[in-house]
Amino acid sequence: MLPHILWDKCVYSSAGPHAETDDSAGAGRKILSEEAAGIKMGKRLKHPPVRPPLDCINYAHYLSYFWANDERTRDALGVKEGTVDEWVRCQDGGVPYTRDIVSTIKYHRNVTANGYRALVYSGDHDSVVPHLGTQAWVRSLGFPIVDEWRAWHLHGQSAGFTVSYTNNMTFATVKGAGHTAPEYEPEKCFAMFSRW
Repeated sequence: MLPHILWDKCVYSSAGPHAETDDSAGAGRKILSEEAAGIKMGKRLKHPPVRPPLDCINYAHYLSYFWANDERTRDALGVKEGTVDEWVRCQDGGVPYTRDIVSTIKYHRNVTANGYRALVYSGDHDSVVPHLGTQAWVRSLGFPIVDEWRAWHLHGQSAGFTVSYTNNMTFATVKGAGHTAPEYEPEKCFAMFSRW
């Protein structure tokens, strides 16, 4: 399932290390080796992702692999030697969780009941966590509405919809955004956060 219903499907991962993502043979490996050469990695690059096209939304995910595995980044973040060998985005299995939180509703009630403001937002083109599901759990909190459902705007255009509740909770949608709204619509999200 794609996290954004209108964007092109981009290459993100492959079945093998020699899959090509460009029409020219070897282009992915050539650029990968050029990028890796400039990064202080040691022997950490074990599972580099396939390079998507530059105009693909996943290109930032590709770059994050090299950034997160750079020794300077790890030093700046305080990653202790020997604790995490290689950082891989969206790891398949093997994550050592000892506990899972089934519902966060009681935490949201507690936070807002203690006077903290809460902004809950969703991209309206998200097929992974649809905004209607997020809106449903916000409604399940049972807070009375203070400011009715209305459009919010940026540059004279609708940028999404918003509704405000008692207990300082606001729910907003971001028009045109996918699963990680700031990644898809950074200007709209910056405006939303600034106004909130």
